[in-house]
Amino acid sequence: MREQCPCDKCNYKYRCEEDEMACRAFAYFVRYGCFEDYTVRMPSKQLFTKIFFEDDKDLKNYLVSLKIKDQMQLF
Repeated sequence: MREQCPCDKCNYKYRCEEDEMACRAFAYFVRYGCFEDYTVRMPSKQLFTKIFFEDDKDLKNYLVSLKIKDQMQLF
């Protein structure tokens, strides 16, 4: 059985496919093979480009920076 993709039940699925966009949940799925249900799903072209056209290290650094930013907002 395959891991569920964040796009499987997402309302933005077809819009993302048509407009070449991706969200943070999809980025985590691509990078780590999993994602949390509560992961942000605000698709953007910028994230799509990081996933499909840039180095894997760039995607990792971007996700780490987002995680740090999220943690800072908790305080």
